[in-house]
Amino acid sequence: MIDERVRETIYMWYSLFNLPHRESVAAVHDRVVTPAYTSCTGDGPGDCWDKQKSIQVITGFETSIPDMKFEIKERFADNDRVIVRGEVSGTPAGDLFSGLIPKSGKRFRVMAIDIHTIEGGKIRKTYHMENWFAAMLQLRS
Repeated sequence: MIDERVRETIYMWYSLFNLPHRESVAAVHDRVVTPAYTSCTGDGPGDCWDKQKSIQVITGFETSIPDMKFEIKERFADNDRVIVRGEVSGTPAGDLFSGLIPKSGKRFRVMAIDIHTIEGGKIRKTYHMENWFAAMLQLRS
């Protein structure tokens, strides 16, 4: 069961990925994550970044995918973990991933899975997986 404070934290976190923003990324970020927040795509060296890098990455979407949307499809909670299955969509404004995905003017829609560790009502750590391969196939077709 997700308490109301955690529910609001999760809602605000995903508001960062629904562009354009109503508030600054840093301001929302500060309200919903702990000072020691980390964002990870795996457990290996270089697979995680800190709070400042997370703000930079999220802020980068404002120019790289200015119409990005994140829709929560399912949310599960157990103890200090919240798992979210969602859908990310958008139209890249230019090349993505240093030209790996060239600008096509097309829109993509992919699944994302996030596992958040909650501490004191805020997000301490996020493991995330977005299906960027599917995005590449959609944008290149």
